[in-house]
Amino acid sequence: MMKEKKLLEKKDWHYYVYAVADSIELSIPIPQPAPGFDISYTLNESEKEAYLNSGIKALEERIEDMKANFSNYKMNSWR
Repeated sequence: MMKEKKLLEKKDWHYYVYAVADSIELSIPIPQPAPGFDISYTLNESEKEAYLNSGIKALEERIEDMKANFSNYKMNSWR
């Protein structure tokens, strides 16, 4: 059974933040490499606290790392 994802906030084509059970998941779309991927990451406790206190600004460094080092994260193909 899949856990239900609840969209907390998004900026289309930049980032999507979901609540999944007791976790918060960050997803970013990247067009390269082809055919494009959604890169997913589950926030650790300190990131989760920072996000809940400060919002998306707290995740800017993580988002940049996900774009630069996408192969270190869970990748879901757009196809």
